[in-house]
Amino acid sequence: MKKHRIFRVDDRLIHGQVIEGWIKYYKLSNTSIVNDKVYADPIQQMIYRSVVPKGVNILISTIKSFENEFLKIKNDDFLVLFESIQDLYTCRKLIDDSIEVNIGCIANRPHKHQISDTVFLDISEIKLLCELREEHNISIKKLPWETSIEILNFNKLLDGNL
Repeated sequence: MKKHRIFRVDDRLIHGQVIEGWIKYYKLSNTSIVNDKVYADPIQQMIYRSVVPKGVNILISTIKSFENEFLKIKNDDFLVLFESIQDLYTCRKLIDDSIEVNIGCIANRPHKHQISDTVFLDISEIKLLCELREEHNISIKKLPWETSIEILNFNKLLDGNL
């Protein structure tokens, strides 16, 4: 059986769409939240731990400590959740060809460009994704069964041509 190894950027981290659409759909046994704020907040940790399905291991780590924590799950199936493109980029050396990189939801804020109905990026985030895309496939999709929006024309967006 194919293992599903996913790094996903979703500024909401764990929510219904992630639970039903990713964790349950792929029958994932490991979920990680890589986020300094959640790691430092026991109440947020308790909330996130309480919503994952029974039998799913949840690991909450800081961005800095995630590399060592990743060794615990890297050979299994997993969903790793990052709140931002910057956090994903910080952990880029962990990405290999077996990992699907997915951009799920990044909310609209001032100075952001609409990339899809759920993804809004500023110029610095687009530049980071352009760099990551040079070595990795990156897709935008809310749910696993949806057609991916491939990230192809970001350089044109940076040049002001889209």
